Amino acid sequence: MRGKIFSISLVAMVWFAAISIANADEIDCPARINIKSDHPELENIPEGWQVSDKKDRHLLLSGIGVYSDEPVKLFQLKPEIGIIDGQKHDLTWQVNSVYDEGGSYVSCSYNHDEVQLIKKLDPSMKSCWALYANDKNQAIKAKLICSTSEWQKVE
Repeated sequence: MRGKIFSISLVAMVWFAAISIANADEIDCPARINIKSDHPELENIPEGWQVSDKKDRHLLLSGIGVYSDEPVKLFQLKPEIGIIDGQKHDLTWQVNSVYDEGGSYVSCSYNHDEVQLIKKLDPSMKSCWALYANDKNQAIKAKLICSTSEWQKVE
């Protein structure tokens, strides 16, 4: 009898784990990106002056943001303390609500918004939370985890 109960419990745990994995989406921001600097073209260069070339460079991740609609429209959502899937998180967002006409987006920012990589969130996701860590060189690592579960306010 104990073996049967254990088997049923194990099957139930695996099933619940599969459901939670199937209803989540993880987005990792690249920790660094390489940019090729362009040579700016000026209309009028003052006499005796020339435009300097910039060196190609590496930009480190500086943060993650969530937007209602495309980030170019500047509707960045404020992170809040919330509960998602029964767990409390410090940086959470409610996403893909009826107010997000163009959907929700995640933005990975480099060099304090000098460059942003953006990605549209799966429309089935209803809430997200961010996790930050540092790599061995102390560079920021950021991950956005989204769920089909509703966001709950912390009372």
